[in-house]
Amino acid sequence: MIGVGLIGAGFIGRNHFNQYEKLGQRAKVVALCDKEPQRRAGDWSGVGGNIGDAQGTKRDLGDIKPYAEWRDLLADPKVQMVDICVPTYLHPEMSIAALDAGKHVLCEKPMALTVEACDKVLSAAAKAKGRFMIAQCIRFWPECVYLKQAIDDKRFGKLKALSLRRQASTPTYSLNDWILDPKLSGGAILDLHVHDTDWALHLLGTPQTITAQVSKRNGSPDRVHSLWYYRPDLVLQIEGFWDMPSAFGFNMGFTARFEKAAVMFELSNGKPLTVFKEDGSTETPTMGPNDGYFNEIDYFLGCIERGAGPNVSTPGESREAVRMALLEKESAKTGQSARV
Repeated sequence: MIGVGLIGAGFIGRNHFNQYEKLGQRAKVVALCDKEPQRRAGDWSGVGGNIGDAQGTKRDLGDIKPYAEWRDLLADPKVQMVDICVPTYLHPEMSIAALDAGKHVLCEKPMALTVEACDKVLSAAAKAKGRFMIAQCIRFWPECVYLKQAIDDKRFGKLKALSLRRQASTPTYSLNDWILDPKLSGGAILDLHVHDTDWALHLLGTPQTITAQVSKRNGSPDRVHSLWYYRPDLVLQIEGFWDMPSAFGFNMGFTARFEKAAVMFELSNGKPLTVFKEDGSTETPTMGPNDGYFNEIDYFLGCIERGAGPNVSTPGESREAVRMALLEKESAKTGQSARV
């Protein structure tokens, strides 16, 4: 049984907590840290979100040890693994401290706000005895896993074009609106869109160039559209935004055109992933029962149990996801393609 210390009981922290309850034969949250007293006590009724457990409730935390200070949680000998679910600007400091304390560390994406900060975390992880992974849940989302397999095994022939999208209303559910402060979150590109810079790397590897445009609100990009160039016969377009009116909600999806079929998934329409075949027929493959939050934690627990580092989502790849997102910002700023 792996003792977990959860730092942060906001939207992502709540969702991670739910997964540990489902994985109760292998892991248990033994400590929880949040600076807000009501959250430490399990009152999450005021904590919202955009997917999964979108609205919190009051929870009985039982014998889970509450902490107001995260460094006190790291000193708890019952905590073997730390799950970091706090604002992005805190990720590097907490990750490094937890690794230095000998803990296994799962940290919410992105790793950091800069490549330099990512490199400091990677240096600490390389010397640590504990395992380390960034929680890139899209790599573990069933529909996204299916697309990765279809690209790799060429079941529909070669991939010709791919559109990735992550679309949302303005997020107003974070504590004191930290997510809307680019100094704390990195803005829409590093908080929302980084899911797809990471996934694009997972699907296709590193592009040759990146070309991007953004629209801004209050001086910070809240919408990005980018083209990643790999080769003349492959088109990759990625869009991410959180500038829509409140009634829009949240959507993630993709459209992939292969030589012999097309594959489409749209979360917001409630329809399953669909394969459109050249003969006019369609297919809806069966997906796994769990979402990416469960699957990523299940996978990381397996890494700890096996004594092996992660290879589905490596720290180095998570660093590159940040670098690609920042190259998009550079391209948008200069009006030129950024060479990768």
